[in-house]
Amino acid sequence: MILQNGCLSLLIQKQMVLIHQLNKPAAHLTNEERRATMPVYFGKLLELISIERKSEQSFLRVRLSFEQEVDLLWEIDDYTAESLEAMTVFEDHFKYRLSFQGSWDQAKQEYISFLTKTHRDRSEKIYFSCSEKYVEGLNFIRSIESINEIHALPFLPVDQPADEPEQVKEIKPVTVRYNPKLTWAAITIISVISTILLGYSVLSNKDEIALAQKSSLKDITEQASVKQKEKESVTGREQAESGIPTVTLDQSVNYNIPKGTVALTFDDGPTKHTKEIVDVLKKYEVGGTFFFAGFNVEKFPDHVQYVNSNGYSIGSHSMTHTNFAEIPYEEQQNELTQINQLIEGLIDEPVVLFRPPYGANNDHTVELMKKHDNKMVLWNKDTEDWKGHDADVIFDYVESSKASGSIILLHESQEVIDALPRIIEYMQEQNLEIVNLQ
Repeated sequence: MILQNGCLSLLIQKQMVLIHQLNKPAAHLTNEERRATMPVYFGKLLELISIERKSEQSFLRVRLSFEQEVDLLWEIDDYTAESLEAMTVFEDHFKYRLSFQGSWDQAKQEYISFLTKTHRDRSEKIYFSCSEKYVEGLNFIRSIESINEIHALPFLPVDQPADEPEQVKEIKPVTVRYNPKLTWAAITIISVISTILLGYSVLSNKDEIALAQKSSLKDITEQASVKQKEKESVTGREQAESGIPTVTLDQSVNYNIPKGTVALTFDDGPTKHTKEIVDVLKKYEVGGTFFFAGFNVEKFPDHVQYVNSNGYSIGSHSMTHTNFAEIPYEEQQNELTQINQLIEGLIDEPVVLFRPPYGANNDHTVELMKKHDNKMVLWNKDTEDWKGHDADVIFDYVESSKASGSIILLHESQEVIDALPRIIEYMQEQNLEIVNLQ
């Protein structure tokens, strides 16, 4: 009970600090404050290496990237294991990244999560059914903020008993690969995460240590996380299965797309209008691409997840909405990498699309696109809605222009929401396919 009250007190303190920080402009936040406003699972990646059976039990071999990389063996239920097996093929150079998001599908009366299947610059989101226990495990892993907090939880002793079950002894030790890009000065040893994590090994300096342990997942998850249930009747999986049309861009800099298609793109979000725009797109079963700025992502992280879970494309729009043509290479790179990491930490998918604020760019920007395998998305149709035009003026522009093959620039506003149904219906009358960009 003392531990639980202590954890609650720490959480309240962090929330108070966060509220104070969110009242400051994003540009005035220090790097430490900016990190504090990010989700607790920012920077964590969970790669699925294999699905294994040992002594009639199911395990996921996963690689957790968080300050360092560590391989773990996670005991899960057979139902989730079989669901994942049906969705994965560990061949052909595919990689699978497990999402930290799990939710209750009210319509189907089951828990769902998703993984991202990647190969080179292509990615595919795949939804699968899972158990409540699996979702609790995800919530526990993503709640970890630092190694010290892991050790503060009621784990079993690190020292392994001599009579540990054979299935644990069979686990082959693996090593941690230190990432020099991280700012942490030293590598520390991570404790094993309850029953869900049966074994891992850490390479610190030149010593390799193999550890395994068990505890009660239920007891720990009650202290470390709150079970999440999304009561949306239409889930991201259902939207993905409806087949939103997509155009894959093949240039470092893009102004248009193939004839017969059109892309509606929305800048400067997320805002209070984001979800309503998504709902309109969903109603007409058409595509849409959103370019998010860092200071707004920090205000509306749930809106980012809403866009992603409904199957729409997300690109970055810089961290602070600065003019890229007026800043040096190093600042451009910081603006690009910070916003990409922030969004990726929320949606568990790589961000490859980028739209520079004001469309301003130079040779440095193009070089960064190539260096980071990103694609710059500009436009060839500007509604100029940013001038404060009403819905009629916005629609009139689209109606009078040749929309086929165009990338249309819009911004998140009530006027755009009001014009959007007419814009979509007009394009459908012209037999144009409204697509996602990727």
